[in-house]
Formats: sequence, structure tokens, C-alpha cells
Amino acid sequence: MEPADQETAWWRCALYAYLDSERAAERADEDEARRTAAGALKDTVEGFLEGRWNFGTLKYRMDGASAESGYVFPPRSVSSTLSDIALGVPLDDLEPGLRRAAALPEDPGAAKGSLMDLEDLMEQAVAGGSLERSKARPERWVSLAACLWHIQEPRSWPLVSEGAMAYLRSRGEMSDLEPAHDYAEYAAAMLRLSDLTGADMVVLEGLLEALEAGDIEVPEAADCVQDSLRRAEACASEGRTEEALERFERALSLDPRIPSALRRKAELYEAKGLIMAAIGELEALMEAEPEDREGHRRLVALYRSQNMVREHNLEVRRWKALKEAKGEKQ
Repeated sequence: MEPADQETAWWRCALYAYLDSERAAERADEDEARRTAAGALKDTVEGFLEGRWNFGTLKYRMDGASAESGYVFPPRSVSSTLSDIALGVPLDDLEPGLRRAAALPEDPGAAKGSLMDLEDLMEQAVAGGSLERSKARPERWVSLAACLWHIQEPRSWPLVSEGAMAYLRSRGEMSDLEPAHDYAEYAAAMLRLSDLTGADMVVLEGLLEALEAGDIEVPEAADCVQDSLRRAEACASEGRTEEALERFERALSLDPRIPSALRRKAELYEAKGLIMAAIGELEALMEAEPEDREGHRRLVALYRSQNMVREHNLEVRRWKALKEAKGEKQ
């Protein structure tokens, strides 16, 4: 495997800098409250879509979850929107229209269509005189729909974040046209960044807001690798094995061919009794460093301990072939 390309490496280094920052630590409780509230509301939203719950039940439970989470999630703005449409949109129009809008889109392009349909529904309420124009701003419907989608698939659909969107605009990742279009671009950009970094939408939102605020500095990839290795060894020496493994993995996400990281991960996995995981790391080590004698010896021993006869014999033959080839060259 090759080292991460320049863009991927930059975003991963940015993520790691954010995760180690005070800002991330300060948001940790809030982020956990948001995940908990979203998970608790999943059945309610799905029940609304399936017709098991009416709009009143949806609103009541979303308002309750918001209060219970300290108004972290759903945000106060969404609760306010629910209240306004409850009073301003005829129920016979509201329930079927909101069900259509709340159904998960196939992709960001479909999301834009759903948002425009929801906006049309609200414009009809304005035209009919039941919903005040001042309460019918398109960005409100985007925030509401994004919240409902996030509850159903939190790793695929981000909440609206002005700070995160501003930073993406500054990098040319999205435009500034109208709310439905902008959210579609925002969702597509966030999905791409999630694929690049492995971070979920909650963490990505925090990262982008921190970058927009100038609260973190992004290190060079080489510095990020060395810092990750140094911290990993410090964690391992203190017995914090899980954190050590995670930090070795950070270094490997930037350069998957670091022999020391692969070797140390194998050692830590073996010490935890996770032999198959240790074998996987040693196999990666042999691919990166085929002449690593100690790695070969340990891999053969672990194959033998797991009665993996075929793999054991293949590794022994491979090592013999390498030794013979090296002898011929000498």
C-alpha cells in the first residue's frame, strides 16, 4: 500500500489535530448527548414515516429529547420550526408532505429535490394565509429535514452547521446559492470527507467549525506521523493499550508501510490475546518488509499456535526462497 495522497493526508492530519485539541475535549459531552438523542429518536422518526405515529407524537418526542439533552439535539431551531408548522400548516397537508420530505434520499441530488418539495408545501401554506411569511424561510425547512435524515442515518447526513459550511465555501467545496442547493453540496462534501478520514458527521462538523474559527493548526504529514508514533509508545508504556493502538493506526493511515508501527501493533494485539489481529499486522509487515527476520519468526510461531498449517508452510517456504535468493545475490 502507498502513503496517503496529499489531500487525504492533510485532512487526516487536520482531524488528528482536532481530536487532540481542547475544543474537541470541550465538545465531547455535547457530541455524546447528540448521538444518544439521535439514537433514541430513530424509532420515532421511522414510526412517523410508516404511519405508526402522527405528527403530534413526532413533535412531542423530538421536543422531549431536545429538553433531555440540554437542547443539544434536536436543536432549539428545529423545535421552533416544528411548533410553527404545527400551528401554521393544515394537518392534512402537513403529515403527508413531511413524511415525503423525511424519507431518506438516495443521494444529495435527491435530497435537493425533497427539500424543494418541502419548500413548495410551506409556500402553499403561506399563500393560503395559514403560515406567516416571516416564519417560512427556506433554511428552516433544510434544517428540519437534515435533522430527520441525521436521526435515521447519522453517518450519511449532516446537520446544518453555518461554521462548517463557511469553511467548505472558503475552500471552494461548495457554493452559496440557495438553501436546498447548498445543503446538497454540503452533504456531498461531508460524505467525501467522511470517506477520506473515517470520521462521522458529528466529529467532522466539530473539525470544520474549529478550522473556520482558526482554533487548530494542521501539521505536516511527516510531523503528524512522528507525533502519533511518539504518543503511541507513551500510551503503551503506561498500559493504555487501546489508545496506543489507535495512535499507531493514525500513523499507518498516513503511511501504511511503517514497520515499527505494524510490529508494535502486532505485539500489543498478541499481548491482549487477539492472535488473529496480531497475525494480520504481521502479514502486513511481511508485505512491507519481506526480509524482516523477527517478523517472519513471530508470524510462523503464531500460525503454528493457531494450527494454520497451510499458512505456516507457505510462510516457511517463502522465507527459505528469500534466503536462497539473497545467497545467490551474494
